[in-house]
Amino acid sequence: MQSTASLTTEPCTDMDLVVSEENRLANIYDIIKQSSADRKRTIARHDDTTKELETERLESRNWQEKNDLTEKLVANGFHDPRKYLVEYQESSISCPYFGIIGIKDENKRIGEREYLIGRQTLMNGTKVAIVDWRRSEVSRLYYDYLIGEEYLETFNGIEREGVITRRDSVVIAKQVLQRIETPTDTYELNDGAWYLNGTFQTTADTKIKEKDHRLTDIVSLISSDQFRMITGENEGCLLLAGSAGSGKTSVAIHRLSYLQFNKPDSFRPERCIVIVFNRTLRDYLKKTSDDLLGKTRIETFSSWALSALGELGVYSLKTTLQDPYCHQKKNSGVSPLLHRYAKETSRIEPVADLWRFYSQPYFIDALIPRDKRVSFAAEIQQNLVDKSRQLTFSDVSILLRLCQLRKGHGVVVTGALSFYDHLILDEAQDLASTELGALLAATTPKRSCTIAADEHQRILSFIDATGFAKFRTHLQTVGLTKEALSISYRSGRAIMELAAKVSGRPAGETNNPEGVVKFHQASTVGDALLQLRAVVTNLKAADPNSLVAVICKKKSDLGRVHQALAGLDGLAPKAGEVSFDPGILVVIPFQVKGLEFSHVVLWDPSESDYRTNDTDRNLLYVAITRACKELHVVHYRPLVKYLR
Repeated sequence: MQSTASLTTEPCTDMDLVVSEENRLANIYDIIKQSSADRKRTIARHDDTTKELETERLESRNWQEKNDLTEKLVANGFHDPRKYLVEYQESSISCPYFGIIGIKDENKRIGEREYLIGRQTLMNGTKVAIVDWRRSEVSRLYYDYLIGEEYLETFNGIEREGVITRRDSVVIAKQVLQRIETPTDTYELNDGAWYLNGTFQTTADTKIKEKDHRLTDIVSLISSDQFRMITGENEGCLLLAGSAGSGKTSVAIHRLSYLQFNKPDSFRPERCIVIVFNRTLRDYLKKTSDDLLGKTRIETFSSWALSALGELGVYSLKTTLQDPYCHQKKNSGVSPLLHRYAKETSRIEPVADLWRFYSQPYFIDALIPRDKRVSFAAEIQQNLVDKSRQLTFSDVSILLRLCQLRKGHGVVVTGALSFYDHLILDEAQDLASTELGALLAATTPKRSCTIAADEHQRILSFIDATGFAKFRTHLQTVGLTKEALSISYRSGRAIMELAAKVSGRPAGETNNPEGVVKFHQASTVGDALLQLRAVVTNLKAADPNSLVAVICKKKSDLGRVHQALAGLDGLAPKAGEVSFDPGILVVIPFQVKGLEFSHVVLWDPSESDYRTNDTDRNLLYVAITRACKELHVVHYRPLVKYLR
C-alpha cells in the first residue's frame, strides 16, 4: 500500500488539472447513469419476452408447440442479461475509479491513450470506460510502473511496448473528487476549496474521514510487491508472513477476489471460505469482504466447525468453553494418534467414537499427565456409558477431524470435506494441528488456499507451537509458495520501533513516517486513572472522528478503567464491547487481534502482568501494533522490562 508525503499546503491557483478531472468524473457518471438505464431496459425486454412465452405455453393445447415454447424459454433464460450486464455496486458508484495510467505505445494504432483503473469494469457502448483492477494485463501498468518507465507486457497474447506517460491516483468519495496525486504534486479539496499540496494520508486518516473504522478497501494503495502476490499464477497454497500491519489479510482477500474474477468456474464464491480468529475480526472484515468476495462465507473456526459437523450428520451437541485438558487436546501429537485410531478401528456413532478414541491407552499415555490418567479414563468411560453429547470446543475440532477421516478418500461433503475451491486462513499460528488439518481437508484435492501467519502474534498459550510448524512442512508436499511482506502500512515509525523492542526482531520498514509514543507515569492507581481520562479526552478532542482503544492486559481491569472514562463522548456502553464507529473502547488484546485503531492507550503494562514468556511478550506486541497514529502508555507500577 502506498501513500504520499506532505508538502507545504497553499491555495491552488492553477486549476486546469482539477477542472479537467472534474469534467472527466462528470462524464463517467453520465456513462454510469446511461449504462444503468440501458441495463434496466434490456432486462425489462427480456422479462416481457419470458412472460409472453410462458403465457403462450400455458394457453397452447398442442404438445409439440408446448415443447417448442419450453425450448425457447430455456434459451431465453440462458441469455438472461442479468448474467452479463452486472449491476454497478454502491461502492463503485461512490468511487468509480482510483487510478489514471497514460501510455505511449510503439504500435501507432494504439498510440497515446489513458486508462482509468477502478473496482469494477464500466462499458461505454463497446468501449471500456473503466478497467477493473483485476484485469491484471492492464492494471499492471498502474501498479508496476512509474512515469517515464518503458513497459513490455503481453495483452491478449500480443506483446506491447511503450512508455508510461502518466501515473496519477485520485480519491473520489460520495461521487465527489476529493484528491489528485501526481508524481510531483497533490491537489486536495478542503472545505470547498482546492489546495496544493495536500497532507500525508494513511488508511487511518481515511477511516477518520469516513467515520467507519472497519477494514478499508486497499485496491488504490496496493504496492507492486503486493500486486505480484495477489495476481501470481500459483493457484495452490500461498503462505503470507509479515509483521503486524503489513497487509497479510488484505492481500489474502484481494488474491481470492482476483481468482474469482479471472477464473469464476474454478473459484466459485459459494465454494470459498474465509476463516478468521474471532467474531470481532469477522465483523471488521465483513464490509470489505462483501464488496470483494460477494457470497463467500467469512467465519470463525468454531462456527465453521459446528456447521461442518452438521453437514456430516452430527447434531444436538452441547458445547462449553471449560476444559481442564485443553492443553493436551491442542497438542500436535493428537493428529498422528487420530490417524492411527481411524485406521485401526471401525466407525461407530460419531460422539461415542470420540470418547472411544480418548479411552485408547496410547492416547492417555502420550498426552495425559500421569497423576490425572485414572480420573481422565474414568470420566471418558462415564461419557460412553451416559452417551454424553457434552463437548468442549477443544473436542469439536478433534471430532470433526475424526468424522472426516471416517469418510475416506474421494468423498465430497458440502462445507465439510473436499468441498472448498479456496480457503483463506487468517492468524493461522493460533490454531491447533487438528484444526489446521480439518480446514485443509475441507478444500478440494488441489489444496488451493492462502494462509496468513505471524508467529510473533501467537497469543494462545495452550496451543502447541510445533503444530503450525508441522502443518507448514506438510504444505510443502502439496505445493507451497512462501511470500514475506516486509513493509508496515499501519503504525508510525516510533510505534514500530517500540514494537520491535518488544518482539526482539528488527523494526523493518514503514511507509508511515508519522507516529507518536508517549509515556505517562503516576504514583497511585487513582492518579493513573485520572491521567488516563485526560489522555483519552485530549485524543478525542484532537481527532473527534477517531477510534481510541484502551487496552488492558486483564479482564479484571476492564470495569475499573471503563468507569474511569464514564461520561466521555463516544465511550462504548460496556467494557469489552467493540464497535467500528468513532468512539472509545476498553478491551483486552485477545479481542483486538487483527484490528487497528487511530490511537491506542495501554493501561498499566506492568512487569507483574506481562510476564517474561513468549505468550505475554506477543500479547504486548499485538497491543502496541494496533495503533496507527499515537500510542500512549499510562502506568503507576514498574513497567514490563520491554518498555523501560
